Amino acid sequence: MLTAPEHLDDDALHELLERAGKGSAVARFRDGPGGGNNRVFLVETGADRYIAKWYFSHPADTRDRLHAEYAFLQYAQALGRTDVPTPLAILPERRLALYEYISGEKLAVEDIRATHVDQAASFLCALNGPERLIRGSALPSASEARFSIAGQIEAVDGRVARLADVSDATPEDRDARDVVANLRRLMDTFASTIAKTAVDLGLDPEAELSPSSRCVSPSDFGFHNALQRPDGTLCFLDFEYAGWDDPAKMICDFFWQPAVPVPRTYFDGFLRQCVAYADDADRLMSRARLLMPLFGVKWVCIVLNEFLPAAAQRRRFANAGKDPQARKRAQIAKARRLIDSLNN
Repeated sequence: MLTAPEHLDDDALHELLERAGKGSAVARFRDGPGGGNNRVFLVETGADRYIAKWYFSHPADTRDRLHAEYAFLQYAQALGRTDVPTPLAILPERRLALYEYISGEKLAVEDIRATHVDQAASFLCALNGPERLIRGSALPSASEARFSIAGQIEAVDGRVARLADVSDATPEDRDARDVVANLRRLMDTFASTIAKTAVDLGLDPEAELSPSSRCVSPSDFGFHNALQRPDGTLCFLDFEYAGWDDPAKMICDFFWQPAVPVPRTYFDGFLRQCVAYADDADRLMSRARLLMPLFGVKWVCIVLNEFLPAAAQRRRFANAGKDPQARKRAQIAKARRLIDSLNN
């Protein structure tokens, strides 16, 4: 008999397996390695293993995470990619999907080599071949996609503004408010500098990128969402924010994500490779360099999402056993390290 986690019953998993053509005899079903947003389960049917994901849903968080991830993986599969899990089945009404199980090890910061960065760049380049405008036409926009410099500034400014509502109920909350006050000063400085410099570079802050300059982005892309197989190749995971996006955001996020940070010495080469698909590659490189500090501010905000009610509820859904106050303290420490990087 299947022992299911709270609020997820046997029948849903059986139906998911049947839709995947894998039968319904489940030997074991248990919590698997997950992220901060959804519940992940390891499903074993005899000698076979799969990953089932149960996606978070909340009225204040309207992103259709299941559709974004599943559609992206179908797109990658159609391109013949073997460096992502195969999508196997979906139960939209239950917010469930089944994926290929990938065996591999997480990378630590000290493990990163040029070969890993090259694999990541090659993956992004493959997603953005000439056929992307046709094959990817049904993909949604990526989470928080904006296609102008002014739009990117507005989106990040909105994140900083939302953090102004953090309460002062606990010592952790009060520490977060101090970090946010510092972040607001940085944001105002960067916004002004970026808008002025854009004009000096001949970049219209209000102009939106043409469809041919936009990219298909995995979003939240980095080595924190990758496994290294025994043969040294990487498999990339977690695409619930994926879709059409501004390449500046895709590339800068890769270097700013704090879980497994990528050395900045790789930035110029990575940038050059990843915008090679576009006729205006030089302009896209200028935009990315210009917007780099802005996306650093964004990542401080993401780290501090723990202090916003909807995001905190999503974390509890994904990791019910974790101490929320301890997590808040850890996130404040991360936010301060990122701000130090922005000030240097």
